[in-house]
Amino acid sequence: MSNSPRIIDMGQGLDRPDRVQRACDRCNNSRTRCSGETPCRRCAKLNYPCQYQRAVKKRGPKPRAAQKNVDCKNHCSDASVNLGSRRSGGSPRYRSKGSLSTASDCDSNWIDSQSHGSTPDTSFTSEGSDHSLHSTQCSIPYETNISSYSTLPLDLPVLSTANGFPNDTLTCRYPCLNQVLPVLQGIVTPDDACSLLDIFFADPDTVGSHGRCPYVLTPIIRKKSLLRQKTPRPVSSALLVTILWCVSHTANLEVLRDASTRSKVIRRLYFLSIKLLRARDSDDLRRTTGGWVAEPILPICTTAPETDQCPTPDHAPEQNLDDVISYILLACVISGTESKYEYLWWWKKAVHLVKKLGFNSEARIAQDTPSSQQMSLASREEHEEYRRTFWLVYTLDRHFALSFDEPLHIQDSECHVLHPLPEWIWRDIEDIPLDSIPPRVCGPPTRISGTGFFDYFLPLMVILGDILELRSRAQHPRLGCPSEAYLTGTIQTMLSDCEYSLNILRAVREPQLVFPTSPLSLDGTDEKPVYPTCTDTDVMIAYSQYILRVLHILLYADKYTVSPLDVPSNCGPSAELVTTTANAITAAESIAHILELDNSLSFMPFLFGIYLSHGSLNFLSVADQMSRVGASDLAGQGCGTILRAHEVATRTFNSSFQKNFTRIVRQYACMVGGMSAGDMQGHKYNDTFGLKSDFHGSIYA
Repeated sequence: MSNSPRIIDMGQGLDRPDRVQRACDRCNNSRTRCSGETPCRRCAKLNYPCQYQRAVKKRGPKPRAAQKNVDCKNHCSDASVNLGSRRSGGSPRYRSKGSLSTASDCDSNWIDSQSHGSTPDTSFTSEGSDHSLHSTQCSIPYETNISSYSTLPLDLPVLSTANGFPNDTLTCRYPCLNQVLPVLQGIVTPDDACSLLDIFFADPDTVGSHGRCPYVLTPIIRKKSLLRQKTPRPVSSALLVTILWCVSHTANLEVLRDASTRSKVIRRLYFLSIKLLRARDSDDLRRTTGGWVAEPILPICTTAPETDQCPTPDHAPEQNLDDVISYILLACVISGTESKYEYLWWWKKAVHLVKKLGFNSEARIAQDTPSSQQMSLASREEHEEYRRTFWLVYTLDRHFALSFDEPLHIQDSECHVLHPLPEWIWRDIEDIPLDSIPPRVCGPPTRISGTGFFDYFLPLMVILGDILELRSRAQHPRLGCPSEAYLTGTIQTMLSDCEYSLNILRAVREPQLVFPTSPLSLDGTDEKPVYPTCTDTDVMIAYSQYILRVLHILLYADKYTVSPLDVPSNCGPSAELVTTTANAITAAESIAHILELDNSLSFMPFLFGIYLSHGSLNFLSVADQMSRVGASDLAGQGCGTILRAHEVATRTFNSSFQKNFTRIVRQYACMVGGMSAGDMQGHKYNDTFGLKSDFHGSIYA
């Protein structure tokens, strides 16, 4: 039988091309006419892998006998997810917090059972099903709707070997990916998976802000530890797939240039990561007489209801650090959408698991380990991963509390962990002796000490948490906050100390003039002094200075004010109002300085939006007052800076919140500038606020 599908004659005398009986997998997914060759013309032109592995399905209802066979296969396929036996041995390296090697063995057993089959995993596909993830509407950035995953007839990867080669020959340049290559067939190639890992671990000092993933705030796992060729760090398959899913949203790879292809890759990686995570999640299991049974909380397998309860071994799965990182990545990506419930699901699981594993206690982290002088490099690295994971969860807990108006899930009284190591030490910890590591203390820091993520952003979030706690206590209906003035003064002192530490860092980094010393300059030539170029340190100082202004505003202003129009126009000039006004004007000036250093706002695009919105709201209320007293020119200039920052932020990181808030800021700025709604898209709008009419698109699209 020929490999090329035969041509169907559409009839003589018809002026139309002949239609092939079967299109290749890629042309079928993109709804494009296929030539039916091997490879087809479109795949050969675009250098795509051309395959005919898609199962051919007939139209109409399936016979009852065939339906029973499919249900039986689905039940066996779902059961294999949770029946992967966890070995009692494993590396002694993660024995106290859950063995990573044991978890990897469990994932490998499931992947091997899937890859040796000859039929695709039909538990992923759900034609005509009404189930949705968590039974809620949620979305993923860049036109990817999670709720549509379970209703679209997706042709998910055929887990049998490609091109007739056995699965043992599937390798790539990173050995850590070999365990997930069988289930990645038909989704991404091994080279693309390695490229996604490169983006995830990209060094901002070498690739800049544009070449990294915005959801990766700081490295928890060392790049050298995971991507080395010999004895890489044990890692779960669920974390690897979640990393690929996270980076695929913004990766600028050739295979992801097409929007539909990117959307399908994101969907398939999402389903695969959820399925791997569910097999390891002890929260989804309940104890029965026959072992542990999965609760039907996440309806990923949209087959018969009885297939959702799959028996597992006689002991619950052991979760570890990899699961926490997976939950953090899922929460970060989904938090940029309009689905608050979906974000809360993953975020609460991350916080719960961090506390359950004892990452918030230095005593539990270092239990059953020798002294620091006798610890091996693997143990030191393991303990630091625990600390960095906890402080990342602590930092994001404050950030998400401000973004979603949520209470704090981690209190300061629960933090008994050493400060994380500086980035330059953590990157090359195997080459740095113990005597060169600076001493550290336990507890949340309140002073900026460097340019790393934890060095500058963690102290800001510590103070933000205190402000949110003060606002929450002051709004209690009965108890209130009798000592609000004292607590406000204490937080003001912390803000002053933090700003002082930032000024010290700025003084150390103050650019110095480098005068020419060449003989040509002494002969009266026009050689000018050389100014040092802008570095990430200068950008970090500018961003930190602006966030400090926003924290001042949140301390003295009501953070629950929805609109600047809610501020009464006849209120007296209280001390709080004067302080808030001064900080709002200073914040607008800081935004202008940030745009000079980082014109694309790509330094921290995932985190910066909420602080930009709070500073903008307060300045617009001040600009309204300024326009009433005759300072309309100064108000218009400040509004132009605010608008330009929001337009750039929307293009750089186009989240649903940022897009909707920019529309509100644009409308209110036009009211302050004395323009009508019809002028918002014209030249008057651009000339008034100094905006450019060109559009360069999103750097993360």
